[in-house]
Amino acid sequence: MNQDKTRQDKILEFWNQRAGFGVKAGSDDHVGKELEVAALSRHLRDGMAVAEFGCGNGMTAIALAKAFDVRIVCFDFAPAMVDAARALARESGVGDRLMFGVADVADEPGLGGNFDVIYTQRMIINLPNWASQARAIRYLLAHVKKGGHYLMCENSARALAKLNELRQCAGLHDVTAPWHNVYLDDVAVAELDLPDARLTEVEPFMGTYYFLSRVVNAWLAQREGKQPAYDAPVNELALRLPAFGDWSQTKLWVFQRNPG
Repeated sequence: MNQDKTRQDKILEFWNQRAGFGVKAGSDDHVGKELEVAALSRHLRDGMAVAEFGCGNGMTAIALAKAFDVRIVCFDFAPAMVDAARALARESGVGDRLMFGVADVADEPGLGGNFDVIYTQRMIINLPNWASQARAIRYLLAHVKKGGHYLMCENSARALAKLNELRQCAGLHDVTAPWHNVYLDDVAVAELDLPDARLTEVEPFMGTYYFLSRVVNAWLAQREGKQPAYDAPVNELALRLPAFGDWSQTKLWVFQRNPG
């Protein structure tokens, strides 16, 4: 337990420090971020009550509020991130439909109501183990309205292994999960006991992108003796092509709470 607490303190410090990184606070990978927002958008519509846990500096919530007439309640456990999110929201033109607060999903805070959609974006993987991840999934689903959805945009351990198989074929070293992440076990997620909800689909929406960015672009950069860049033109091609392959390191797990 003390090890987990020390790890979470370090993760909190890490994200507080990244709050000053502007548009790159949540991720340096801007194309990947764009694809994630597009995947979440396919499950939203005007008039929904929406919540986000792990909102970072609010970039995703702001993008969704610009695309839809929705109100989004956003939480992050890093106070510096929440401060940054409030500042960006004030400048965005949609700040009146966004609310930000400091809260840790592990504390299971009271939310004062249920939502049509709750989503996370690479937040569950910051938790220290599968037991804490499973508790968080159940907690979030408990705050989804009957018939509503929890959209879990997170990283897959199985897909990372498949991606590394491709990289090995190209003579590239394996990619490892960042020190502060525990990628999800796909089988454990599929078999998770949910008394009042079910997993309806899994969308490997970034398969094309990970093939282009982590294999093709990485191989080309290696030939030139350079580090692969996130803004390489070949990465942008994924925005135009359909997703394919079983190496989508980031996936969207769609859960639905049972109606009635």
